[in-house]
Amino acid sequence: MWQENMPVSPSLQLNASQEEVGRRLKVFNNITLEYDVEELMRFCHLEVFRDRIREVEAVIDESYRLVDPKAAYKTLKISEVKGNRLVLEGGSVFESELLAEKFKCTSEIAVYVATIGPALERRVTDLGPRELSKSFMMDCIGTYALRQVSDIIQEDFQPGGGERLSKFSPGDTAYWDIRQQKVLFEVLGSQEVEDITGVRLNESYTMIPKKSVSGVIGDTEEQFLECQICKRRCEYRRAPFKG
Repeated sequence: MWQENMPVSPSLQLNASQEEVGRRLKVFNNITLEYDVEELMRFCHLEVFRDRIREVEAVIDESYRLVDPKAAYKTLKISEVKGNRLVLEGGSVFESELLAEKFKCTSEIAVYVATIGPALERRVTDLGPRELSKSFMMDCIGTYALRQVSDIIQEDFQPGGGERLSKFSPGDTAYWDIRQQKVLFEVLGSQEVEDITGVRLNESYTMIPKKSVSGVIGDTEEQFLECQICKRRCEYRRAPFKG
């Protein structure tokens, strides 16, 4: 579940249809994602393939033909923050000391789910070890495309972004238990989310398809990135570990 306050690139053109489903649930489908080859190569650390640029471009083209971006989000007011409980209008509760601390002065948040669908994931699995470099490239391109879809939600929720806008996802760190995915999906409407985006939770609270992301977005006293409290060594790190 990759989440980043990545600015929308000039190369990203959004052609998304929106509709209201139920109370304040916004849906994005028929999304067209465009990319910049150089930006993708930097993001995926593909400089080592610079002498095979035509091959890289072909893999990028194939990857983007396989993605089927969809997203849905709902804006909710925060009713109360008490202890480690973030109480939303309607009575739903997110339990996390981190969320309670960061959103203590926040009036509303966006709760969202986004995906690029299962096709690229299946292609990566089919390639497997027999075409390792290609499967690696396609997997990373899928991560980049998913961040683009996440950016659509962020831009719609708060056009132009903001220096204090922060994202959080259940299970990304120990500070918000992955079991809270159940609450998040219930807030949006689990069946509606599956019908609209194709995303569902398994018995381990992991999203299917895997190239999907869920979470909350809102203003905090200062911008917070989960990388700041994550010790994992990761090629997608966006901020130094602060502990």
